[in-house]
Amino acid sequence: MLPNQMVRSLVGKVIRVEMKGEENELVGKLESVDDYMNIHLSNAVEYKNGEKIRNLGTLVLRGNNVILIQPYEE
Repeated sequence: MLPNQMVRSLVGKVIRVEMKGEENELVGKLESVDDYMNIHLSNAVEYKNGEKIRNLGTLVLRGNNVILIQPYEE
């Protein structure tokens, strides 16, 4: 399975995202993704070392800044 197909299979599910140059991680519901791996998250929350930092709401993340996308398991 190609990476973009794998990410598209996660639409509608809660995912964890690591961004380039950031210690924090983002968790939210994946609403959509495009061919450039730009990501639309809803109900996004920022975490640092497993501790909730703040609610961010709806976000659009630029694909070239994303390091890791994975299903979120509490």
